[in-house]
Amino acid sequence: MFALLMLGAFLMFGEERRIRRLWPWLVCAGLLLVALVLGETRSIWLATLVAGLYLIWHWKRWVVVLIPASMALALFLGPASVKQRAVSLFRPRKEIDSNEFRLVTWRTGLRMIEKHPWFGIGPDGPTIEFNDYVPPEIPRPLPTGYYGHLHNIYLQYAADRGIPTMLLMMWLLIQVLYDFRRALGRLPPGPNDERFVLRGATAVVVATMVAGFFEYNLGDSEVLTMFLVAIACGYTAVPAAQQKEAAAG
Repeated sequence: MFALLMLGAFLMFGEERRIRRLWPWLVCAGLLLVALVLGETRSIWLATLVAGLYLIWHWKRWVVVLIPASMALALFLGPASVKQRAVSLFRPRKEIDSNEFRLVTWRTGLRMIEKHPWFGIGPDGPTIEFNDYVPPEIPRPLPTGYYGHLHNIYLQYAADRGIPTMLLMMWLLIQVLYDFRRALGRLPPGPNDERFVLRGATAVVVATMVAGFFEYNLGDSEVLTMFLVAIACGYTAVPAAQQKEAAAG
């Protein structure tokens, strides 16, 4: 997802290049998109859609109207397993499509936060003490699923370290978006590499925040590392944008 969004930003907002220099990147984008669809991870689909709409809206807004038809075509031509995963967003199959166990983890996380709102129950506490906080009205055995974390970054940070820490994390993410938005406003019109980096990094943050409602994505080191790399790339473009603004002035 991160690689696809950054590559999409490169193709939409990067320096203008002839098609013979772009076709390898277009092939890569196609392969990434196919891999993302075949991965059958619904939260990633949703996050990519939202972040992709952000990129397309700032590229060519009229293309947005083609998105529903493109999605319908992808589902029509896709394998049966992909169609079933898409349908499960609205009609989940019991014990298969992970909706039930996520509700259990979210309700359990809310109980942790309710009892320890300021400092949480400690790092990795939701993993260690999960069974102690499961609401008593939930029948046992629990639905099939992974109960090692709360499948939501906002609940996870609040349960781990308290509501103030979770709010600080949200402030950090929003501050990144604000800084990149200001830098984009300083750039001269037209495609350039600073614009592609800032748009792509913004899309990565947006996708992470959307997917974070359904998964503890920043708890995986490989995801966190790539996420921080994208943000670092964005901040390297901020001073370049400031220099271009000064030069234009």
